[in-house]
Amino acid sequence: MKISINFFPSIKLFQGRPAIKIKILAYESSIAMPELNLIFECTLGSFVVNGQDTGQKKLLGCTDGSGETSVFIVGPDIGGDGKLTVSFQENSNPIGHQPYHFEATAHYALNFNVIGDYAMADGIQSNKVQAILTGTGPVVHLDNRKLNLSITGAASFEQNKITQATSIETDSKGNANFELYDTNAAGETVTLTGVMDGSKAEPTIININFQANLDCEASPPSDGQYIRTIFVYTIGDHTYLLRQRKCDHLVSVHKLLTGGLQGEQVSTGQKWVNFYDLLFPFTLGDEQYVFGLAKVFINSSTSAYKSYWIIAKLDEKGNKVIVDHDYYNCSYDVGFAYRSGKDQFIYLHSNDINDNGQYPYIIQKILPDGKMVRTPTEEKSWDCFYGATFFFSMEDKEYIYIHTKDPSLKAFAYELNKDGTVGEQSMSNTWEYYYYPEFAYYIGGTHYYAGQRFYDNYWFISYIKSGGVPEAQIEGENKWDTDYQYMIPFSIDGNQYFLRQDQSESHWYITQLIAGTNMGDDTDNSDNH
Repeated sequence: MKISINFFPSIKLFQGRPAIKIKILAYESSIAMPELNLIFECTLGSFVVNGQDTGQKKLLGCTDGSGETSVFIVGPDIGGDGKLTVSFQENSNPIGHQPYHFEATAHYALNFNVIGDYAMADGIQSNKVQAILTGTGPVVHLDNRKLNLSITGAASFEQNKITQATSIETDSKGNANFELYDTNAAGETVTLTGVMDGSKAEPTIININFQANLDCEASPPSDGQYIRTIFVYTIGDHTYLLRQRKCDHLVSVHKLLTGGLQGEQVSTGQKWVNFYDLLFPFTLGDEQYVFGLAKVFINSSTSAYKSYWIIAKLDEKGNKVIVDHDYYNCSYDVGFAYRSGKDQFIYLHSNDINDNGQYPYIIQKILPDGKMVRTPTEEKSWDCFYGATFFFSMEDKEYIYIHTKDPSLKAFAYELNKDGTVGEQSMSNTWEYYYYPEFAYYIGGTHYYAGQRFYDNYWFISYIKSGGVPEAQIEGENKWDTDYQYMIPFSIDGNQYFLRQDQSESHWYITQLIAGTNMGDDTDNSDNH
């Protein structure tokens, strides 16, 4: 028996996806073959039966009394080429083949976003990467899409294993998170490649940087100066002290305890790829964020940029998840975060002279999701560099204090407008010395500011009067044992304290702040740890 098959395909659409209906006529010597039991198999897509996608690639059927039957195949929204094979049920011998083509009804793009920072190449820390799948078309399916990934160099998708190819599936939003590890201690740039399974699009390729695994213990700073950034932040009922040191980028986080004590270390020894010359916290709702600015960075897309910044969510152990990042064409040296009106802002000021012979500052708004508005709220310049600066709030108004090391030793305070811009001047004065660092605090209805005389380590405490007016310094009778480059105020259980730390390997004090212009007692110091 010599049976032949004729195919009559017609293009269809099924639930926004490409589909094809193929009519089949079975005959022998021009005579139709009724009630012939057949097997249908498709290489791309799946069969639709009674209006439902079966998800199956194999279907049993038979011809009708006139030797005819038909199959309906729905394909992937990205299109592609397939083949239908018809065989006898009794012996599975094929009797006909019909190629078919699906036109794409949706188009997809795959992008990668490094959300954890560029990691140290120690085989332990990872680059946390988010794959982001987007699509266009009448019907787009982002969930449960298979992504095929590969990585080069000494990088791996698994810790303590060499796994350089893997597949992951997207969530309902088209996102999928994964981690990359690297064991090349010298650091390297590796290539990450990804493509959606079945897609004919060009693969997405990006470079991922792993920093050399620095070790401050093995290679301490040659000049003996341990440069750091330090700040205090609060999550829930707990207050934390975070330090990052420049020599190896190590991040350490300690709990701060009742009585002004440095408690246990809660961080896990993580090293951030970049050392952030500026690092300060802020909150949005119940979430803790940090702004960081690095002057030396390995992930610049062009050498024209002078600094790289991040905004990241921060947890109790000092782990961060980057929510926004970009570059500046200016290298900023001082700054802080502040809330004015209903909005969150950051202020940055540079020691680099601009084309007008002045020193630029920039104010930018932060959105509720932690993203930065790229258009500056204000971008102007000061007449000189004001290295001693801080933010304070009183009487339902916000202020900025600035003081310069310039021979003029000028000091000013300005009200900050509700739109975040610098407003009217509230104080203008000239100090006898340069005081740095300085900070503001509040006790029992009275506002103060404190700091040290930059030249000879005498400390001071003075008042900030109504209307945002810092008064002249009231210096203590005794000077400190050394100059302290870092002074960080904080509050626990209604009491005010501050940490002062120098640039030696580890020398610091925590001191209570009390009402009036006298300093309280030291509550803890590095000798106790």
